[in-house]
Amino acid sequence: MDAGRPVAHVAAEAGISRRCLAKWYARRCAHGEAGLVDHSSRPATSPARTAEDVADLIEALWRQTKHGRAWLAADLKRPHGITLAPATCTAVS
Repeated sequence: MDAGRPVAHVAAEAGISRRCLAKWYARRCAHGEAGLVDHSSRPATSPARTAEDVADLIEALWRQTKHGRAWLAADLKRPHGITLAPATCTAVS
């Protein structure tokens, strides 16, 4: 790339996609060698994360009833007025 070689050729020699090569090249240009250090893809914050009190309630309901995720979601909605996806109940419990 710096030597004027086609991106597709360099990517093929490295065994990676052109998109991946372009991403790493941009990191190197922007941050030097430090930009090539692998980093976590986990977000710094999770603003949509389930509240701790709701997570505790899900766990308590699950321990009491041993219901599956669809039942837990229904159990939360009826008496507590909390609407959650069944998958969220599984992820929390």
